[in-house]
Amino acid sequence: MAKRTSFYVIVSIALSFLLIWFLVSRIDAKELAETLTRIFLPALLAYMAIALLGTVLRAWRYKIFLSPRPIRRRDLLMVTFIRNSFVDLLPARIGSLSFIYVLNKRLDFAFEAATSAFVASFVYDFLTLSPFVVAAVFAVGLGAVSISTPALLIVAGIFFALWILILWKLILFFTFALAVYGRILGILKWADKKWAVVSVEKIRATIESLALIQDKRLAVPIFVLSLGIRAAKYGSLYFLLFALLRSLGFGMADLSFWKLILGITGAEITSALPVKGLAGFGTWESAWALTMGMMGFKPRIAILSGLGVHLVTNLFEYALGIGSLLILALPLLRNRSHK
Repeated sequence: MAKRTSFYVIVSIALSFLLIWFLVSRIDAKELAETLTRIFLPALLAYMAIALLGTVLRAWRYKIFLSPRPIRRRDLLMVTFIRNSFVDLLPARIGSLSFIYVLNKRLDFAFEAATSAFVASFVYDFLTLSPFVVAAVFAVGLGAVSISTPALLIVAGIFFALWILILWKLILFFTFALAVYGRILGILKWADKKWAVVSVEKIRATIESLALIQDKRLAVPIFVLSLGIRAAKYGSLYFLLFALLRSLGFGMADLSFWKLILGITGAEITSALPVKGLAGFGTWESAWALTMGMMGFKPRIAILSGLGVHLVTNLFEYALGIGSLLILALPLLRNRSHK
């Protein structure tokens, strides 16, 4: 396990270095530095405010999933900040599992309650992706970009239908997965081992917790809330893009909100890859530049904007996440100091 982890880290660092080097070699590094130092502060503050609103909405959704167990808004916000900072740190969005760990280990929530809230949020996040992509395709105009729009609409439609099915049959899916897992344990003669018994109990308890969430019959309100979370994300990045490109002569009228959605979608696909740059650096910017180029942006602007957006968002989210980790760790540190 240690060797595989080391190998992954080395590959990720190498991939990030090569891709960032390639992108920077295609632009003037001095222009990138000037773009960052000349960032338009009012638009940057708008980005921060809308991003924080999105975090508040996400924390509100977590609170609904975790009810009736009470939790302080401050604590839930900090858990959400930590989740946001870790989500793209590891491949396939594994970093978002930090939400379960912090909620379980630091705030004493049952593993199944934290896991069911995480799973439900994960499903709704993917469920809201297709409506925005479809709206963006029609807003930009069919055939207005080099991407095959009929193919994009078909893929978005299938993707949406798939996640509707997953949401509808979520309990059945987990029950089937538990049965398969139990069968595998039996075949390998591991079913009586302590870790296997505990894992089966945890999965069964998670299924029961997910059933409680579905029994609340709040699918439509939560879907609307999830649309608000995604809209806040796109809106915040739109202002950030403007903040970065204003010094290069771009006005808000020159930047298409809907093209931005398609650009972000292309970049975020890299987060699902099994191997990517460390913390997404390199792979995220490359996908952004490629997609924005297809949207009609000049290669230089596509690369500058990708590097700038990813750097600023990571600095902002890591600052909030690290600060939240330190605050949540303070009681633990105090307890250790008294021992």
